[in-house]
Amino acid sequence: MRYSLDTADHDTLAPEALQQLGARADAPVFWPLRLQNRLALPGLAGGIVAVAFLLLAWAAAGGGHIAALPTAQVGEALFFALSLGLIVELAALIPRAAQGDLDALSTELTLDPTHIERLKASLIRYQTGDVAVNATIGLAIGVLHVALLGSGWAAVSGDPLSFVLALGTVALWAMMVQTGTLFVANARLFAHLGRSGVRVEILMLDRLRPFASAALRPMLLVMVLLAAYPLMLLGTAAGLEASAAIGPVATALLALAVVWLPLRGLRARIREARAQQIKRIDAAIAEALQAVDKHGVPDEPQRLEALIALRNRVQAAPALPVGLGGIGRGLLYLALPVVTWGGKGFAEALLNWLF
Repeated sequence: MRYSLDTADHDTLAPEALQQLGARADAPVFWPLRLQNRLALPGLAGGIVAVAFLLLAWAAAGGGHIAALPTAQVGEALFFALSLGLIVELAALIPRAAQGDLDALSTELTLDPTHIERLKASLIRYQTGDVAVNATIGLAIGVLHVALLGSGWAAVSGDPLSFVLALGTVALWAMMVQTGTLFVANARLFAHLGRSGVRVEILMLDRLRPFASAALRPMLLVMVLLAAYPLMLLGTAAGLEASAAIGPVATALLALAVVWLPLRGLRARIREARAQQIKRIDAAIAEALQAVDKHGVPDEPQRLEALIALRNRVQAAPALPVGLGGIGRGLLYLALPVVTWGGKGFAEALLNWLF
């Protein structure tokens, strides 16, 4: 009996599914990517956004010395400047890197090269109408968020700096909803590929590690935003109020979605492939046990031992193609907010000493 580990007998994705997944290939490039391409210097777009917000906050404060401002407002201004700058940068960097993940998977995909190119193009593209809709949703959530904070919009109407900080809340929500929607759409694309468009060979899962990269990379943006939140707490009590906790909770939920979705389909395929291969090996073992000599000893003991060893290897194969490097990267990302939240007191003391 011939036994093979090749499980590449899956059909390609149905044309309907491919059309849906690759529909964004005809849409415009997501605007942060266009902005970065025009500036042609890494970090310049995010730096401009961050500096512009700080200058706007400084002007709203009357252009006076920063030492005259409360520590809490300085922390808020720094938070919004840093968060908006980073999200503009990473909203372009992460989808572009996802294209590299798809390139690395190209030899393992069961799709036509033309379809692969369309899927690759779709990773950095966004329908103009969807951008507008998601930006509007984000703006509405931001307005509601400000209304839930303290006395709401009425409290900031007579204070230019507070008004600018409120606008920072609205702008950040608008960017998060746009970018988060793109990340989730890309995560769904990798989930479909993992479920129906890739070869799965249980003993060679290293070839599929780009799926883990695609899952972990958006986590960087989410963890960076969480890591920046302690700036919002400078000069305040140690804990977050319920209204102020809306942002961190929403960010954490986004992290769960963008990390789990790309791996969900692949995990199901791996489990199915493992079960099928174990079933085949068990059939081969049963056949080997039936072929015995006159003493009841298997005719091919070495083959039987090899089959049993193979079964053990297949059974012990990981459920996901996440190596030590991926685990280490994930732990590093998780450590970012832990370190910054723990360093809140030091940052507050530093600001008080400087200003």
